[in-house]
Order: sequence, then C-alpha cells, then structure tokens
Amino acid sequence: MKRLLSLFSLALLLLLSACLTGKSMEVIYTIQSEPPLKNYTVYLLINDQRSPKDLVGPAARDQGLFPELRNDHFDLKINLPNGSMVTMTDQPTAQVVREAVNRRLETRKVTATTLRSAAQLTLEVNIETLKIDVVDGDLMATVGLTSKIYREPSSFAKSETFVTSNRMKLIGGAGGATVLSEALTQAVNDLDFSPINNY
Repeated sequence: MKRLLSLFSLALLLLLSACLTGKSMEVIYTIQSEPPLKNYTVYLLINDQRSPKDLVGPAARDQGLFPELRNDHFDLKINLPNGSMVTMTDQPTAQVVREAVNRRLETRKVTATTLRSAAQLTLEVNIETLKIDVVDGDLMATVGLTSKIYREPSSFAKSETFVTSNRMKLIGGAGGATVLSEALTQAVNDLDFSPINNY
C-alpha cells in the first residue's frame, strides 16, 4: 500500500510538472495613446533576423529557466488605449510582433495588410533580438527592432530601437513575464511611424 501511494505521488508530480512546463508565458503589450496618422493601408512585412531564433538566452537555459518559452512561442495580451484587451495564445514570436505592430497601427487609423497590391506604402519590421536571459544574477529581457517605411525600396524612412529591462531574479525565474512585457512594450512603442504622414 505504501509503495502504491509513493508511485501515485510520483505520477502526480510528473503530471503536474508536465502541465506547468507546457503552459505558455503570458506577455503583455500595452499600447500608448497617440494621435492618428494618415489613413493609409500599409503592407506589413515582418522579418525575423534573430540568430539563433531562441527566446531563452544561454545562461537562463543552463539554469533550466523558462521551459515554457523553449518552442519560441508565448501568449500575448494586448492592452488597447480604450481599455479593451486582446488575447492570443501560443503564438510564434514573429506573429506576436506582427500583431503588436498591427494593433498599434490600428489605434493610429492605419490599416495593415498582408497583400502588397492592396497597400499604398510598405512597413518592414525586422526583429533583430528578442530574448530573456540571466545577467549578473538578474533577469534581463532584450528587444531590438528596426523598421523601414517606403513607397519604393530605394528611398525609405528608418527607425531603430533597442530596449533592455532588468529585474531581480526570484526563485524559478519569477518576474520573467514582467521584464519581457516591459521590453516588448517599449520597443514596439518606440518605433517611429510618423513618416507615414510624409507620403
């Protein structure tokens, strides 16, 4: 009976562990209120330039942190300026950035499309880095993005942003979602889309 209880307890722990590691991290992107831009339709192109394409940095990986990010997916919750919220679950990183940029454009009266022929301008966003790691014992999230706005590729307006967010590492990497949320929010919101008004 004792052996049976031990086996049952072990099975329960393994099941619980599997459930916890299978859950995606929830990252929150908060859009700031900004004035509208020209009511254009833009072809939104997202290029994932990360190498390697891995959300978890080497130090965090060595410590066994953030297994829920190992497949380069996470949940995204978007806080809109009007107080409403959009939630997407288990999305790849490039799709998360696309949705964040798309929603920010929408709040500024710009329509994003995946059809180049339907757009007056192109907005190209490159993901240079997007990861979370441990540095000097603290959690550090890093997000680097660049954007180009153009009608013809030979002439464009460029914007670059590189953001780091730090937080004391707690047991089990608690606080990871907070630093990733802070870095993603600032990086996306820092991209300058105002050149759209110049076309």
